[in-house]
Amino acid sequence: MTPEENLKVKSLTEPTDVFNHVIDHLRKQGFQSLFGERATCAYRGDRGAMCAVGVLIADDEYDFSLENKGITLLVEQNLLNPDLKKRIAPNLEMLIDLQEFHDNFLEYQNGAFTGDSETHINNLREKWSIK
Repeated sequence: MTPEENLKVKSLTEPTDVFNHVIDHLRKQGFQSLFGERATCAYRGDRGAMCAVGVLIADDEYDFSLENKGITLLVEQNLLNPDLKKRIAPNLEMLIDLQEFHDNFLEYQNGAFTGDSETHINNLREKWSIK
């Protein structure tokens, strides 16, 4: 992330801003954040990719030890630094949905979301009252 992106991420707290930031990032990135030969989902993946939750973690807050753990576990077991946990916790349920979307439902075709992915995003927008 650039210094500006790190500052922006640290300022995101409102659900609409968080949701839109995540979706805008995934749309712009054009591919899932995967790591290694097994291509498992990752907060920070190959080619500089970031997942739906990873894009909300500033560079100075990220540590490889976060990988292979869902966001719920990271929060419940106090594995996030206090500032990050303070930002994540109020939107935890929505972030669980966004992480699940990235890990299990996100599909791209030629670098763009598929129709199914767009439908899933619209359903999440409705669920979380995001405009």
